[in-house]
Amino acid sequence: MTTITEPVGARARQTYYWRVRNHRTRLPADHACETWHIRHGHPGGAYSDFGHDLTPPDHHSPTLLTRRTYGRNDDQYRGACLSCDWEGNVAVGTEHAAFNTAIEDAHDHAFPNWRSLPVTAHRAEPWDPHRNQLRWAQIGTGYPRGWAEAGAPLVVWRHRRNDLHQPPYRRRPRYELRVAKPPRQPSTAAARQAELF
Repeated sequence: MTTITEPVGARARQTYYWRVRNHRTRLPADHACETWHIRHGHPGGAYSDFGHDLTPPDHHSPTLLTRRTYGRNDDQYRGACLSCDWEGNVAVGTEHAAFNTAIEDAHDHAFPNWRSLPVTAHRAEPWDPHRNQLRWAQIGTGYPRGWAEAGAPLVVWRHRRNDLHQPPYRRRPRYELRVAKPPRQPSTAAARQAELF
């Protein structure tokens, strides 16, 4: 019995996925969703085995790989890079946690120390960073040189515990990573008030 080894690297895996999906491979028929591929809507997920978008970016560019395993109802996730063959480990945890962990892993590869970027309360939907140059200039000044141009993420306080990181989309040219707010510090005035009673 011959074992099939899938290619390594997000772009190679995406091409293989489309070949399996379009039945253009002589390999034994896998189901396309069981092969690692770039999740729909994430960078690099649109090209097929015809050769679309084969030029890699000139800088590390994060994306998300996914697959469904036989007999399971949930997907598996791992971070990947569009400009090199780096792939992260399979993320573990609940589906929401694994999804976010894999995206964060890819950003750790592409933008080390992204967690030190300035955090904003504004999400990308109500304002367009390219139209609101003042807002983007304020946020972008906290980015290391070249990161904003390379697509470093917009880091936003999350509103709910299960908020998912958002991929680039139309007016949002970069990932929007949603992080937990730090715990509130009790105010000294309230502490002094409590001491009086």
